[in-house]
Amino acid sequence: MIIEVKGDVLKLKSSLVENQWPAIKSAVRLLLNDHPNGVIIDCSGLTQVSEHGAKTFLDASNYIQSHNARVVVSGMPENLLAEIRNLPGLRSQLVLANSIEEARSSLNSVGQSVSTNRRGPVVLVPLIGAWHQILEFAAAHAINRKADIHLLYVMQIPRNLPIGVPAPEIESDAENALRSAEQALKKKNVRTVRLTTRSRDLIEGTTKFAIENKPDMIVVGYQKSELTKDGGRCPVISVLCHEAPCDVAVYCISE
Repeated sequence: MIIEVKGDVLKLKSSLVENQWPAIKSAVRLLLNDHPNGVIIDCSGLTQVSEHGAKTFLDASNYIQSHNARVVVSGMPENLLAEIRNLPGLRSQLVLANSIEEARSSLNSVGQSVSTNRRGPVVLVPLIGAWHQILEFAAAHAINRKADIHLLYVMQIPRNLPIGVPAPEIESDAENALRSAEQALKKKNVRTVRLTTRSRDLIEGTTKFAIENKPDMIVVGYQKSELTKDGGRCPVISVLCHEAPCDVAVYCISE
């Protein structure tokens, strides 16, 4: 087994017949220091992968996800891919890209995956619902609290795909929405930070992000018709308001 590290890529060559995670863990740790959004593993040089060897990817994925980052595999030969997908637990975690360039573009596409540069109080504004219409309210709250605004785009990934899969269209939508919100807030003289997270559900993704990053306040906006469905028990009320560990301001927008 030959292991090479070049830039932001860890390349595996020859036969992967044993679990090489102990051998590559230190290299992965160093890669994450320089590239906190994730790690690219280039498998184009592999000639053989056994069941034990495939566990390398499972252990690497678990470790990297525990650091709020992603691992993307590039160049896996088709004949080897069919074999390692049979490993229990790996099918749903193995994130594939068609090329190193595609993997890099996805990892570096938009924002940060965690709030690492917090300076003081934070007002979190998830770009969900009628977010265009509540940015002014969010700015007022931020100014009142002397807080930064953290703009969060939740990339909703279909359940039939690995959560970390490169998704150019979704990533492009995230980039456009974050840029639009950032531009709208510039005139308000409020410091903004762009953030992204991945989830199967927008509200659940927002709630999980809030639990992990602990903002001081969340500001969201929805049309009145959305908030009154099913007797007002829509997810923003039943999940976000009750589970997020902070104040939650929900603005009802008239249609």
